[in-house]
Amino acid sequence: MMHTKVKDEEFLQTITRIAGVLEQSSQFINNEQLFEFRNKVDNIKQNLATIKETERVLKIGIVGDVKAGKSSFLNALIFEGESVLPKAPTPMTAALTKIGHSETPYAKIVYYTDYDWQGIEKLSKEYDTLIQRKLGEELKSYIPTDISGYAYPPPTYESVEQMIMESIPVHIRACKELTRMVEQSNLDVYEWLGKTQEINGLASQKAFIQELNQYVGSNGTFTPIVKHTEIYLDNPLLKDIEVIDTPGLNDPILSRSRKTQDFLINCDVVFLLSYVGQFLGERDIQFLTKTLPGEGIRKAVLIGSKFDSGILDYKVRMAPFTEAFKKSRQTFNTQAVHNVEELTKSQNCPPVLRNLQESLPPTFISSLMYAAAKHIQDNVPLPEEEQNVITQMKKRFEGFLDTPEFLFQLSNIENTKNKIFNELKIQKEQTILERVSDLTSSQKSHILNMLDNIHIAILKSQEDLNHYDFEQLQQKLKALRSKLNSIRIEVKSIFEKSSIDAQRILKDLEVDIAKEIDNFLGVTVSTRTETRERTRSVGFLGLKKEHYTVTDTINSANVHEAISSLRKYTTRTKELVNREFRSLFNLNDVKKQLKDAVIGAFDLSDEKFNERDILVPMDIVLGRLSIPSLEINTHGYDEAILSKFSTGVIEGNAISELMYEQEKMLREISNDIVKRLQSLAEQINNSLVDQASVFVDNIEKQLTHNVELVQNLLKDKEKSIQKYELLVEQVQSFKMEIRHH
Repeated sequence: MMHTKVKDEEFLQTITRIAGVLEQSSQFINNEQLFEFRNKVDNIKQNLATIKETERVLKIGIVGDVKAGKSSFLNALIFEGESVLPKAPTPMTAALTKIGHSETPYAKIVYYTDYDWQGIEKLSKEYDTLIQRKLGEELKSYIPTDISGYAYPPPTYESVEQMIMESIPVHIRACKELTRMVEQSNLDVYEWLGKTQEINGLASQKAFIQELNQYVGSNGTFTPIVKHTEIYLDNPLLKDIEVIDTPGLNDPILSRSRKTQDFLINCDVVFLLSYVGQFLGERDIQFLTKTLPGEGIRKAVLIGSKFDSGILDYKVRMAPFTEAFKKSRQTFNTQAVHNVEELTKSQNCPPVLRNLQESLPPTFISSLMYAAAKHIQDNVPLPEEEQNVITQMKKRFEGFLDTPEFLFQLSNIENTKNKIFNELKIQKEQTILERVSDLTSSQKSHILNMLDNIHIAILKSQEDLNHYDFEQLQQKLKALRSKLNSIRIEVKSIFEKSSIDAQRILKDLEVDIAKEIDNFLGVTVSTRTETRERTRSVGFLGLKKEHYTVTDTINSANVHEAISSLRKYTTRTKELVNREFRSLFNLNDVKKQLKDAVIGAFDLSDEKFNERDILVPMDIVLGRLSIPSLEINTHGYDEAILSKFSTGVIEGNAISELMYEQEKMLREISNDIVKRLQSLAEQINNSLVDQASVFVDNIEKQLTHNVELVQNLLKDKEKSIQKYELLVEQVQSFKMEIRHH
């Protein structure tokens, strides 16, 4: 691995040195060849730097409920147990947070937009409607006293809220909590909505974190209106690491949920934290199948968090701790394997689940035990929660020790870090080396080809310098121009035919893109039933109350699925475009036709004709031939659906509206791409017409430049011949060096 790295660095040093030597001989070499060589070296240097910069950062995603202990896990995993991250808010109000490194600490706070907040307020009102409706039902059936005279308190908003809280969808509850927090803080939300704020962290880290609590802390004034944050700390542990801490499961804000998915797609590893007390429960599974992005997750790792709590649930009292530890781990392993296997049996199993299955068995951790071990090691008194858990462990199990070594091992944090992080870092380093090696290998042939062209050109100039005087060079140039002028019509015909072929292929592509829409229409509609208890008055004077049930059938669909279909359709159109582009303009074929046409204009049997006279300038001109490319930008299409639906799951009539918007946007994407194809067809035609009109002129220009270069050297002919001899040897040596790299 190190050998490969050294070789790649040596290759870059070699081509940089060669470029410098050639530039010192600029009066003897074609300027355009020199410029192209230097440009190629600079591009290789820039591409190598980009690979190393973009690939080195290890991107980590953390997903799961807030109660799973994500902040504690991150503090243990990355910050060695130090409470660097602000205390997590409630599951309903957690913000999306990106954490990275910066020598100058700062934070960027992004607030909800007006539209986001309108959606939140709408769902908050729906929460009130559900409570008021139930309250009305309860008041109708309310009986102040029973037969014995016992008085019952009348139902209130608060009592009914407690009664039906768990039956209200999570995203609706979340929005109500957000509006309540705003009411309690007396915050004028419309003063902040749609804005971005930056916080300077040049003060102490403690002061910086305290200030951040105002925006992401559980009691922060601005917490309810923060959409996402980016926090950059001057912490050496964050160098080459970027962390995405996602909101709790069932994020009520669709636009933020999409942002979360975009972040996660770019992660090297995603940790799914699931509290072992409710290990891989319904909400975790729903998140895996419906919320995580279907594609793009490179590695997923299941983490069973708060393992200490799971061990304490072991029923055998005074059992050996090793028994409780092993039996608990075995139970949770079996549970995880069974649940994931059941999910992967589905035909529509998301790729992320297959990815997660490969990482089984789960990794079990205890951030609390890690923090306690650090406190004991540093002689710091244990916080009440840590002390209580350790006390219970010692009472419940034989052989439990409260030494730092024992607790560190139980926490499994260091093992997790070493196993997963080190493995990923090695993989990333290997990826960097492979990409760098692939780049240098592919560019090696280009460099050799350019050196070969320079070699041929200087040999030709050396030959002309030896055999021609000023006037003879002028006569040769005149004769070559005359022959070139005779093929202008043939050259134009070659370009015109290429343009017609390209137009035909693009026209067929338009039809294929429109046909593909049908493969991406529709969303999956899920059906569930809800049973509600009702009361009605019966009997004489309606004094008797009868209870009955009403069952409602509710259809729902996931907005993410519709948005995903837009992205998948766009990906498919890119595949079609890329496939057709390979046959759209066969550059090598066109170059061969042009080369045959140019060479055909000359009498190869004429002893006075040297094929290299025309090949050298023609190769330079052929190297510039190109056609415009098509860029398909997918941004903006998601927003059209995001602007119509504020939550990720919709019900009832909104499903029809979603499918209408989906089809509408698919057709918009298709129409936009077709318009770009039509514009591209015109650009290609114009480009080929332009290149046809100047192709012969450019060859003549190169011929003239080469002749003038030699004519200038005739002033000191002997010295110039000697310089060419040295230059030929140098270029031959350079080619040998590149071959051996």
